[in-house]
Amino acid sequence: MNFPVKIFARSKRLIVELPLTSPRGKVRVKRRVCDYGLPVATRRQCFTKDDYVEWQVSYATQDPPQESKVEEIIIHRNQTGFELTKLLWEGLKLGIFSDKDINELIKFTENVQPTETLEENEKILRENDSQEIKGGFKKIVEKVPIFIKENKEIGYFVEIILKHREKGIGLQAMVYLCVYVEKLRDRNGESLVGRIAKTKEFGQLEITTANKMIITDTVKAFALASQQHRNDILNVLRQIKEKCKL
Repeated sequence: MNFPVKIFARSKRLIVELPLTSPRGKVRVKRRVCDYGLPVATRRQCFTKDDYVEWQVSYATQDPPQESKVEEIIIHRNQTGFELTKLLWEGLKLGIFSDKDINELIKFTENVQPTETLEENEKILRENDSQEIKGGFKKIVEKVPIFIKENKEIGYFVEIILKHREKGIGLQAMVYLCVYVEKLRDRNGESLVGRIAKTKEFGQLEITTANKMIITDTVKAFALASQQHRNDILNVLRQIKEKCKL
């Protein structure tokens, strides 16, 4: 079963509740092993400091759940602001983001050139390894570009991963926000490290002015991921600026 991310506005802070027991959903727990993330069976394996929550974050969708949508933001006529948009919207109202922060994100996104977006300019490469196995099969190594920005002090990293489109031609850029489990707390404010997840449990991430880069770096990742994402995120930022009267 998949559980949606929940976002709540509190006094000068945002609380993001991330599901910890949905291995097939948009949010999964992984363990860093040799710079590679392997899925963790959180109901059987204890959390460690090498574990992180991988969130395939979105900024708009059709019919989003109430806990993470912004009805005031509409793009493509049929998509409502969602997840990342709510973090920006509520963060601005709480004072986590300033007018300057939003204007700087708009400027950054406007300055992303068509030659700089990854989906349109990067490639997945295949190289012949010269190794042959039984039956005449040859080994081909596929090199997939992954772009990562990490902040070890705050405890997160953002990934942009290029994949072949399942439908159609070309590549698709996927953005993931990854937060280390040791930076999360359970609903009693206790650490998750050293124990297994409870049934349908969520981990809580608190966002304040001290770690707001988690959100701004994710916005920048979308601006760079593709021309479509760049245009969409710019649309979202401009609507936030207009509707919050910056």
